[in-house]
Amino acid sequence: MEKYLVIKGPYLRSADITKRNTSTIMRDVLIALLPSIAFAIYKNVVLVLINGIYSSIYHAIYPIITLILAPLTSLICEAISLWVMKKRGIKTFKDLVEELKVSYGIFPGLFIVLISPTYIPLWVLLVSVAVGEVVGKMLFGGFGQNIFNPALVGRAFMAFTFSSHLGDAYLTSYELTIDAYSAATPLTSYAKAGAASIDIVNNYGGMFNLLIGNYPGALGETSTIAILIGAIYLIIKDVIDWRIPVVYLGTMFFITMIIGFIMGQGLWFPLFQILTGGVAFGAVFMATEPVTSPKTHLGRIMYALLLGELTVLFRLVGNMPEGVATSIVTMNIVGLMINKYVTKLRVEDKLTKKNCYGLVIFLVFFVLLFVYDVVMGVK
Repeated sequence: MEKYLVIKGPYLRSADITKRNTSTIMRDVLIALLPSIAFAIYKNVVLVLINGIYSSIYHAIYPIITLILAPLTSLICEAISLWVMKKRGIKTFKDLVEELKVSYGIFPGLFIVLISPTYIPLWVLLVSVAVGEVVGKMLFGGFGQNIFNPALVGRAFMAFTFSSHLGDAYLTSYELTIDAYSAATPLTSYAKAGAASIDIVNNYGGMFNLLIGNYPGALGETSTIAILIGAIYLIIKDVIDWRIPVVYLGTMFFITMIIGFIMGQGLWFPLFQILTGGVAFGAVFMATEPVTSPKTHLGRIMYALLLGELTVLFRLVGNMPEGVATSIVTMNIVGLMINKYVTKLRVEDKLTKKNCYGLVIFLVFFVLLFVYDVVMGVK
């Protein structure tokens, strides 16, 4: 007689989640985003108006305009896609409206604008939103069927197709007047410097300023404090698994701490890597997306470990100053294999804690080997 190790679910994709539960989850995600949205408006609109450095009212309130138009564009693209593809038996306009109520079409656009440069040209933003919505979500079948995070598909398209339009789009008109911000974001400054120096942190107001988020960066990614408030809310509401953001950030911190130590840098180096480049936002809102992240606890730990390693690799060895979006999109593919492997382990009759510990030890060894390779690459 076969023996099975039964562990508390979920075992499969959340296709059986009720509309009510899904609506509650998406509502909680929106609530968790509010601190980041509020800080984005304060930093990029209120402070600009207070300092009076803007060419027109349209320019001053541009971030608010993008926060409205990006989700609206996403919703319109979803409606058109549903109607053209006649998904889920849609025959009338009433059917379309009912489907839009449970497809949550505003979220890809909302996430894309929050992880994009503040003053990205409107046409670039809206084209990227359309690509993320249609290619990243609707072509796979719509809500719950995508294998890639739709927002990151749109953001990757923006980065690779319209890179020449980014540049100073990260800086507000007030930040453009500050000489220390001439290299745009802190990570861009670090990449251009060619060597690690705490002067980079000081140029942006110090570590506490980076924690608050008062420095050039993507619209909704700069304030780690606002993001952590949202993370705590989502964890309390059991919307996200704490393992993914904690292991992801912990892996990045551990690796960059060792690299910084070898390079003769202090604790500022790993903190700088964690507080900049959208790492916190990616760890809380992007990497934890329920559709594209692994479904088991062990799978999520493996996923987050590899995600942290990839982000460090892309940043310090590759030519991607941030690396978060590319890492998560890459791990969306690997996550499918992790799901298959770990789900199979859950019904193996020989699965024991020893097997799990062995796997974790192997991953830790892999991390240490990875650190060595990165250090050699940096040198």
